[in-house]
Amino acid sequence: MKLKAMPKIKVRNPVALSPLLQKGGIHETEKPRAQHRRERQNTKQQLRKEVW
Repeated sequence: MKLKAMPKIKVRNPVALSPLLQKGGIHETEKPRAQHRRERQNTKQQLRKEVW
């Protein structure tokens, strides 16, 4: 009786482990509109504090 051939072990792809291909890092926690609104509020407050 002949022995069955052993299956070859699949080689791991080293490129897939590259840090460039990992998921994205830190994302924006705040929406752009909210950021814009906050900036506008801050500038308005700064203008109110100044003596004209």
